[in-house]
Amino acid sequence: MTRSTFLSSTSALVISFMLAACGGGNKDGDDKDSSNTSTGTGNQTASVYQGAITGFGSIIVNGVRFSTVGAGIADNDDNQLGHTDLHIGTTVQIVGSANDAAGTGTASSIVVVRGLQGSISAITAPELTILGQRVVTNANTAYQYVTGFAALTVSDTVEAYGVRQADGSVLATLIEKKTLTGESLPGVISNLNTAAKTFTINGLTVNYTTAIITGALANGVSVKVKAVSAPAAGVLTATQVKVHSETAHYNTHGASGIVKIEGIASSAPVAGVVMVSGTPVNVSNAVYHGGSAIIAGSHIEVRGTWNGTTLIANLVEFEGYHAAQIGGHNELYGQITAYTSISNFVVNGVTVDASSATGIYGALSVGQYLEVKGNMVGNVLKATKVEMQNSSNPTGGYYEVYGTVSNFVSMGSFTVNGMQINASGAYVEHPERGPIGNGRFIEMKGAQNASGVFIASKIEIKY
Repeated sequence: MTRSTFLSSTSALVISFMLAACGGGNKDGDDKDSSNTSTGTGNQTASVYQGAITGFGSIIVNGVRFSTVGAGIADNDDNQLGHTDLHIGTTVQIVGSANDAAGTGTASSIVVVRGLQGSISAITAPELTILGQRVVTNANTAYQYVTGFAALTVSDTVEAYGVRQADGSVLATLIEKKTLTGESLPGVISNLNTAAKTFTINGLTVNYTTAIITGALANGVSVKVKAVSAPAAGVLTATQVKVHSETAHYNTHGASGIVKIEGIASSAPVAGVVMVSGTPVNVSNAVYHGGSAIIAGSHIEVRGTWNGTTLIANLVEFEGYHAAQIGGHNELYGQITAYTSISNFVVNGVTVDASSATGIYGALSVGQYLEVKGNMVGNVLKATKVEMQNSSNPTGGYYEVYGTVSNFVSMGSFTVNGMQINASGAYVEHPERGPIGNGRFIEMKGAQNASGVFIASKIEIKY
C-alpha cells in the first residue's frame, strides 16, 4: 500500500505559518516529552503549516518533520480520520510548533484539506479532465489505489490534489482512485450572476439556486462546491458552496510570525510583487535558492512575514532545490514492516523499491530501521538513497511507530508490528481513552535500545 494525495487549496500548494510564541520545555518544543533534549533541534515556535505530505516518520510537510503523537486528525468537513487516511501527497494543515531551520516540529492537530473529487470524463496523456477541469500530471505525481496514469480509465472516480496554474489547470501531486458519494470542486469564482444564481470556476458553470451557502459569494473568492452528480450540459448543480479566505487565515495565524507558501507564479514580478497561487508576494529583498529569475509558471516556495495584505518574502526557493539537497522529493524514517525483496518492502505504509539505491551495506529484513530518500513513481517510492541507521540513534533522535498492540503483559512489555515495546516511562496522551491492551491501535514516539527494545517516550491510544 502506498500513501499519496494532492493539494486542493486553490490559493496555495504549501502554506506555513510560524508564529512568534516559543515552544517550551525542551529542544523539540514539547514539554510533555524530554526525549529529544540532545537532538540539537533548538527552540520551536507556534506554527500552522499547510501543504502536501512529502514523507513519514512522523509526518513531513514543507521540509519539516512533525511528531504527531497526540495530534487529532480530521478533514475540512469535520470527519474524524486516522493515520491510514494520510498518504504522501495528502494536503494537510498542521497546527503545532516548529523550528523551520532545524526541520523539526510537533503537531497538535492535523486537518486534511480535501481535493477535486469526481469522475474522469476524458484522458489525453498526460492530462485528465475532471468536472470540466484540466488536471495535469508529471513525473512527480503520485497515485493511490491505482498503479499509475496508464491504469486510469474514463469514468473512474478519483480525488485529485494539486495547485492551480496560471492557465487555470491543476498541477497534480496525487491522483487517488476511490469510491465517491458526490462531487467536490475547489476553485475561484468568476462571472457571478446573482439573478441567475450562477458562477463559473475555470470555465465550468455552477448553478447554486438550491445550494446551502456558507460565506459571501463574490468574484475572486475561493470556494468549495459540492454536488451529488456530475455536470450535465456543462452545468454543475451545487448542493453546497462554502467560501474560504486565505487572507483571513494569514491574518489569524500568521499576523506576527513567519508565513511560508509554495505555489505557482502567475507572471514575472511587477514592481517586485508576484502572485503565487493567488497570494501577493513581494520578492524585492528575497534571497533566491535554486534559480535566479521568477517567470510565469515558476514553481516556487517563498518564506517571509505577512503584513495584512502581502507576504514580504526573505527567501525564494525554486522547485527541486530541497529535493536536490536530500536526494529526492520524498523521505521515510522508520522500520521495515513487510519485506519481499530489495525491490518490494514497506516502510511507514509506503511500498519501497530500493534496487537502485545507494547506502545499503547489509541484508534488509523486517524490523530494520531505515532512512529512505527518493521519489514516488506511480504508487511506489523509488529509493535513491537508503541509510541503514542504528535505530537507537536515528536522525532527529527519535522515530514513530504505530500499529496494533499484541502480547500485552504490562506497559513495560508488549509488541507492535512484531517489535518489543517498553512504554513504562512514556507520557500517555489522552488517558481517558482507556487502558492500553491487546487489540488497541496506538502511536508511539521513541527509539530502540541496544537490545532492540523500542523505548517509548510518548504514547497515544488512537482507538
